[in-house]
Amino acid sequence: MTHTGTVFLFHGSDLIDATSDARAMIKHGSSNLSDLDVLIANTVQEFPQLKEKLADPAAHEFRIASQNDPAVFVDVKHTDDRLRISLNSDEDWTRELVTLRLSCDASNAQTALMHGIAIHSTQLVWQEDCNGNLLWANTAYVDTLRDLDVPTILGSGKDHLTGQKRRIAVKLVQDKKEEWFDISTVAHADGWLHFANNATEIVRADNARSEFVKTLGKTFGELSIGLAIFGKNRQLTMFNPAFGDMTSLPFDFLSANPAIDTVLDRMRELRMMPEPKNYTSWREQFTAVEDAAKNGTYSKNWTLPEGQTYRVTGRPYPGGAFALLFEDISAEVSLTRRFRLDIETGQAVLDTLSDAIAVFSSTGTLVMSNRAYAALWLDGPEQILEHRVLQSEMKTWQNRSIPSPMWNDMRDFIQQLGARQPWTDTVLMDDGRHLECHANPIAGGMTMVRFTIAQPKRPEIRKLMLRDTAIQAAKR
Repeated sequence: MTHTGTVFLFHGSDLIDATSDARAMIKHGSSNLSDLDVLIANTVQEFPQLKEKLADPAAHEFRIASQNDPAVFVDVKHTDDRLRISLNSDEDWTRELVTLRLSCDASNAQTALMHGIAIHSTQLVWQEDCNGNLLWANTAYVDTLRDLDVPTILGSGKDHLTGQKRRIAVKLVQDKKEEWFDISTVAHADGWLHFANNATEIVRADNARSEFVKTLGKTFGELSIGLAIFGKNRQLTMFNPAFGDMTSLPFDFLSANPAIDTVLDRMRELRMMPEPKNYTSWREQFTAVEDAAKNGTYSKNWTLPEGQTYRVTGRPYPGGAFALLFEDISAEVSLTRRFRLDIETGQAVLDTLSDAIAVFSSTGTLVMSNRAYAALWLDGPEQILEHRVLQSEMKTWQNRSIPSPMWNDMRDFIQQLGARQPWTDTVLMDDGRHLECHANPIAGGMTMVRFTIAQPKRPEIRKLMLRDTAIQAAKR
């Protein structure tokens, strides 16, 4: 196409054709801008009204004179979706001079921008010749060498001239420390152009994380509690040796990152899970375990067919991960059962005794009693389940006996702290029977109270011990 002047032809914001001098005017523009925006930016000093006029939808064809030279002007014409912009002048040499000046200004502006970025960039940038001699460096590089008190970052070798990214350490002789840098090198003008970022904090963080992982792994390895962590994809991502030992799962199986249902299924095959009553619900149990663990609500005791008991707890983690913790509580369960059996045996032994026996703690709480005690003092079996204390029991004893200062002595003995000697006394019940009362200190500051009905030896005494209706009526 033949045009007079410097001509641009756009489709929208994209340049589709132009004269050679027109292309020279915009070749130094930013790649982030459209061709039209580059033209406007490069000519804003000559034609400041151009952008505003182009944005006016009613302006289909117009001319704008240069602000610096009225003999130079821009002609703009809209035709459908095409935009034609031409830089013209009454004299060709004037137009060529303006075009050259605008091209040079754009090039100089681009160069100044790039130089300013390189100089003021926080990234270290420097240039060396083929022999490693420094040709140019930005402020960040110079300041870094001065702060570290080193002559160079790369060292004396030429192994850095590979064009590859690498991380190197700069040893500081005085502090006996190291500064780390990530460096990239590219060939440039018969030499090398280097770019570097200080990676010391990254290296230290990586080292700290590595040490933490090692410590964590060592800690996990020494835990007696089995730990299995599953990621959000339901696959096993971490486990400790205790988990493998407790579940009898082989290491090669666990290290293959199996899914949770595969792990539970293999545990079932090894009889390391409790068998469900309904086998058809087995898979549903897998899902229930996983869902409850993710919600942090799973905590159950697994009684295994071989006799062990595991406490299995689920713990959620951010991002959908969760952990299962396996704790062997077989000894604890066995001990609890043994304690329960001992208590039941002791209770059974007390129930065979004819004497009424009650045991009180040091604070006056009734710890245990036997059947003879219930038959002597309680009105019904429902009172056995009540929380009873010395004060209420003492009131029952006093209501069913003849008033006697002996009860105060017994209360003082039960509440007494420190060493005590066995104590005994006798009281007359309201039905005339003689009641022998014994109080013996036992372990833990507790007191065992024993009541024995004294049988009368002569018939006349037996008659005197019969209930007197008048006395009973008077007490009511």
